[in-house]
Amino acid sequence: MRILVINGPNLNLLGTREPDIYGTATLSDLEAQWQLKADAIEATIETFQSNHEGSIVDAIGEGVARYDGLVINAGALTHYSYAIGDAIAAVGLPTVEVHISNIHERESWRHLSVLTDVCDLTIVGRGTDGYLHAIDHLVAITSHPPITARYGSGSDTVLDLRTPSGDGPHRVALLIHGGFWREIWKRDLMDPIAVALTNLGWATVNVEYHRGDGSYATAPRDIESAIQWISHNAVEHNLDPGRLVAIGHSAGGYLALSVAHDDGGVSGAVALCAVSNLLATAESHPDDDPVALFLGASREDAPRLWDQAELRGRPAAPVRLVHGIEDDVVHPSQTEAYVALGGGTAPMTMIADCGHMELIDPSSRAWAEVVGALEAFSF
Repeated sequence: MRILVINGPNLNLLGTREPDIYGTATLSDLEAQWQLKADAIEATIETFQSNHEGSIVDAIGEGVARYDGLVINAGALTHYSYAIGDAIAAVGLPTVEVHISNIHERESWRHLSVLTDVCDLTIVGRGTDGYLHAIDHLVAITSHPPITARYGSGSDTVLDLRTPSGDGPHRVALLIHGGFWREIWKRDLMDPIAVALTNLGWATVNVEYHRGDGSYATAPRDIESAIQWISHNAVEHNLDPGRLVAIGHSAGGYLALSVAHDDGGVSGAVALCAVSNLLATAESHPDDDPVALFLGASREDAPRLWDQAELRGRPAAPVRLVHGIEDDVVHPSQTEAYVALGGGTAPMTMIADCGHMELIDPSSRAWAEVVGALEAFSF
């Protein structure tokens, strides 16, 4: 796959321009990082930067014959350049819009993007990693295009279905992304493993769900609704809902474990670096408590709600847990404590020299352990 990464005005100043917002990596540093990514996924990356609107429009127009997809950070042109938006629409290439900062939490004039409607995905607020996620998304939707379907009435209740070759009915992996229930993190995080598992013979359902303040009231029900969608559409898509495993990463691991605890229609769950103890998670992130965001209230204000939301007792469906020992986002002690509280009945794999994100990276050494945990279910 051939990808062009376009950067607009002032992004040549990365590394020195407001490093508290944009980081300390230079554009050259990032280009080297993108090339390493390209080498790992057997893609070709070319880059272009300009401070001039017309030059960016020309680069997009000329790219239609040379590239399979675009990544664009148009800088301030994002907010008013209909010419760039028209160019993206005209060439029809899959395009991901990237912003290093969260433009929706900055000055009001930055909140509007005139490019979003003509792009396949918009990534904001993930720092410079957003470019890498954009590349992953383009590779995924090009190498194995999904069927995107709505499973509920809300704007976030959508899923991407990929099915393997063969007649089926296919066993199903329900993928639930993490991101501490914050809106900037979306299901594209699970794109690489969706493709990898589909290539291993699994139908994959990569689910989006409600996130943000108080989303505990809706997110678990979203997952249940996605499971119902799988059941209702099983015949049409050659799916076997009797062989359905939920795979959740980080905060998505909490939701995967929740559906297993509640006998929510899954045959099992694989929890990757999972948030399995809400109080421990809150205590480890006191300056920006993700659990208070998820529940919509602090523990002091709603102690009964916090207690209700904790995972209690043994799950109704079998679970397997995998955790990186070097994880500094969700401490591996959470997985150890969860297994101990369940009487040690849940199989647990702790991986040395592994952090938080490697478990959803099929190119990582840890990926084999994830596949092993999934394949260990006997059905």
